[in-house]
Amino acid sequence: MKHRTILLALGLTGGLLFAAGCTPTTEPTRTDEPVAATATATASAAPSPTPDVRGELAAALQRSQGAAHRYAVRGNLPEGQKVNGTGAFDPKKRRFQTTISVTGGKYPSAGSRIVIGNDSYVRPSDDKNWVHVDLKRVKRDDPFLRFDWVDPTGLKAFTSSIASVDRVDPRTYTGRFDPTGKDATSFLPVGAPSIVSIGIRLSPFTITTDDKGWVTSIKVELSPSEGPKLTLTTTMKDHGKPLKINAPARAGEAADFYYRK
Repeated sequence: MKHRTILLALGLTGGLLFAAGCTPTTEPTRTDEPVAATATATASAAPSPTPDVRGELAAALQRSQGAAHRYAVRGNLPEGQKVNGTGAFDPKKRRFQTTISVTGGKYPSAGSRIVIGNDSYVRPSDDKNWVHVDLKRVKRDDPFLRFDWVDPTGLKAFTSSIASVDRVDPRTYTGRFDPTGKDATSFLPVGAPSIVSIGIRLSPFTITTDDKGWVTSIKVELSPSEGPKLTLTTTMKDHGKPLKINAPARAGEAADFYYRK
């Protein structure tokens, strides 16, 4: 089979960079109300423990990421761009599929990707042909070709970035998270990582779950120093249900120069 010389990077995982005009700020540390001490205690009853709302939400996010599910992403990006995408992820069977489009601005892009084990297939929206990439030959730090089975949608990184959480009702959580990724790694929007933020202060989020505890919606808001506020929403569904993700019937092979030595 002939090697195809084709631009594999879709321009979606490289990251859009934006920054705040000030240094990062942090939320004040929360403390419980002081318990009044009595001179003489007539009983040794312990106070009711404070619910670990952050741990509860983190557990729901981890559980939702660990099950097969479908998701959709929409939101506005820097420089007047908008992102729309759909995807499916089965961590146990190591199957992943996504189609993403970034419209508006100077650099619109769109394309699809299927990953099965160590085999990645990409296709820009203006091309009918798929290109196969052997992930075993791709360097881990390659921003365009690599694939992270530990956190392919950025949900794990988002979970670790949560700074504070409040439960609004049994199915709704609000709080703040640190959008500045570790080592400038993009993880937003969840499901279509395309933003790298620098110096952005703790930002608000709203997360909803269903009656079974599955996460169904993640909404975040970012406020860059220039331009409008960014609102990014990821919805999730069909947790635990079988997914049909198959390799393309035909695919060309990536040229050797894509595998950097």
